[in-house]
Amino acid sequence: MAVSRLRIRLASGFALAFALGLAVLALGALGYLWRESHRRLDARLDGIAMGVVAGLDRELHETPDSSLAFVGQEVVSEWPRNGDAFVIVDASERVVAALDQDSAAARVLVAAARARRAWFNVESGGPDLRARSVDTTLASRSVTARAHVIAFLSTEGIESDTELFGLVFVVSAPIIVLLSLVAGYVLAGRALSPMRDLAASVSAIAPNDLSRRLTTSGARDEVSSLTLEFNALLDRLDDAQRRNRQFVREAAHQIRTPLTLVLGEAGHALSTDNGNPDRMQATLGRIRTAAEQMRRRVDELFLLSEARSGEPVRLEQVVELDGLLLECTDLMRARAMATGHSLAIETADPVAVQGNGALLQEAL
Repeated sequence: MAVSRLRIRLASGFALAFALGLAVLALGALGYLWRESHRRLDARLDGIAMGVVAGLDRELHETPDSSLAFVGQEVVSEWPRNGDAFVIVDASERVVAALDQDSAAARVLVAAARARRAWFNVESGGPDLRARSVDTTLASRSVTARAHVIAFLSTEGIESDTELFGLVFVVSAPIIVLLSLVAGYVLAGRALSPMRDLAASVSAIAPNDLSRRLTTSGARDEVSSLTLEFNALLDRLDDAQRRNRQFVREAAHQIRTPLTLVLGEAGHALSTDNGNPDRMQATLGRIRTAAEQMRRRVDELFLLSEARSGEPVRLEQVVELDGLLLECTDLMRARAMATGHSLAIETADPVAVQGNGALLQEAL
């Protein structure tokens, strides 16, 4: 089976639209994944920082005479080892306790001194980190201390997940687009099956039988509209064919009489060889009259055909109706006498109109 260019164009458009939709969906999913991962990371960091502050306050109330370093070490020792990392700094910017499994506290302190914000990123000297900074004042019966808690976690997991998702999309996108192209080609074939049926029905209509019509499904779609338009075209062609047949019959009827006269006069002259010049002259005169009548008939039929086909008829002649009436009467008098009737005109007022003499003569 030959490859259909129309189906390829439809399938290409389908694949392009599918690829654009897939790209928008992938970018949206990637953005959502990145934003949601950072939101969860920020929520975890905020929980760690607030948990450390609450732990310091609890330990200080349990041992009111303890120093900030002691309660800080107690919080670190009691903190579960689940990957959390934080550092506790006193008012003099000295580290009093830290839970730092990856030795990133120094980088975090340097970045915190530069940023001086509650949230900041650490992007140099190792894996990228996200940090949450909280200032708090701890007070007991005998101790009042200011503490600075910084919780931090690596963003490497978020970056790796994002890169993995992007890699999966880049690898799978061409395969998905190729499969959508094949599926679009198959679906386009199924969608165009009514057009193939329509083409088969059209090819079954013979040129000499324009009475057949295509069947419509009744659905309001492009195929039904095309079927209705084609049936309307068949109606116009059928009507034109009937008018052409009628014109041919009329032409044959109009030309048959003068042609019979020409043939009869010529045959009579050939069969009668008496050498009479006057008689031969009269015969040739009748033949000429019949030939002129036949020429006029042909001109009139062509003019009538143009008028019926919708061509504009030129009405530029000044026609004297009384003279046209006398001419038509002379032409028809012999036929009237042959049928036993007499043809005469009592009065003919002089009237001139602008029109077409041949059509007016045919009407009279």
